[in-house]
Amino acid sequence: MYTGKERILSAFAHERADRLPVFDVINKPDMYTDLLHVDNYESKGRPCVQLAKLLGMDAVTVHSKPYTCLIPPKSEFDSPNTFTDRFGIMSKVLPTSWPLGMAENPIEADEDFLEVLRNARVTDDDVREVREAVLEAGDEIAVFGSARGVFGFLFIALGLENMSIALYDDPDLLMEIIEEASRFWTELGLKLIGTGCTAIYLANDMGMNNSTLIAPSMLREFFFPSLKKQIATWKEAGGRVLLHSCGYIDPLLEELADMGIDALNNLQAKAGMDLASAKARIGDRVALVGNVDATGIMCQSDKTLIRNAIADVIRIAGGDGGLIIATDHSFHEGIPTENVTYFIDTAKELGVFR
Repeated sequence: MYTGKERILSAFAHERADRLPVFDVINKPDMYTDLLHVDNYESKGRPCVQLAKLLGMDAVTVHSKPYTCLIPPKSEFDSPNTFTDRFGIMSKVLPTSWPLGMAENPIEADEDFLEVLRNARVTDDDVREVREAVLEAGDEIAVFGSARGVFGFLFIALGLENMSIALYDDPDLLMEIIEEASRFWTELGLKLIGTGCTAIYLANDMGMNNSTLIAPSMLREFFFPSLKKQIATWKEAGGRVLLHSCGYIDPLLEELADMGIDALNNLQAKAGMDLASAKARIGDRVALVGNVDATGIMCQSDKTLIRNAIADVIRIAGGDGGLIIATDHSFHEGIPTENVTYFIDTAKELGVFR
């Protein structure tokens, strides 16, 4: 009998375990209150693991303290529904936004922001919840500790407009900002590796529904050198990397695989990401995580749609073991809890290797 952690590691290695692993990010706060009878408003590590175990998942994502827009304790709020993080990013908490707030005030790409980044330091407290989660998980399930990629971080901090202006008006300053942001997040990743987490969950959203957020050529010129260095540093330190990007990133797949990532999440079906194409192009090097439609199929009352979608994902990408069954986004608000439990149970049933 394999443990969940062993199944995840087998998928990373493109080896068959007893069955394909099942995982997703839980973005439904009512699942904590209804199933675990706790309020995990502050995204504590131990309850994250306890809920994942109760659901029967093989892995869980646990957020580091600096994870952009992560809701802090209410004592750190600026107002009843807003907070500001160490980088000066103000976020507003909405009823449906948990576990994150929504960034409200795009920061200027200027010398002041660069100085904030230069002074930013990583502490042991920044990874405390991940360390607690690793202790709670033991060898039973895998723990993915969260960090941000530089593009994803700056897209939130600066906003698309300020970032785009900086790309054209002051690219040298933007490159300095990228370098300092990369230093911070790389240091955080090294701290995460030190907790013993199974992999770094590197959130670096680069796509929207029909295209990348900026031109692929600009991603390659400005952001990929730091991303490649970031991943290489973590791999040299013995870490593993699960890269998360929402949206359409099809033109980037080979380059991302070349950087040495272990897994790619979440191949968003509604954004035109084709699982069969990804499997043919990079599936021999990168474990694929996904990609059952979370906003459509997972919200329906007809559970045969969920079952058929899981079967399709397994048929397309599961043969060599290099697949982690998941949705194409997360278990989020709007998905009935009964559909979540059905998804997990059905994935475990259909994912058995015969």
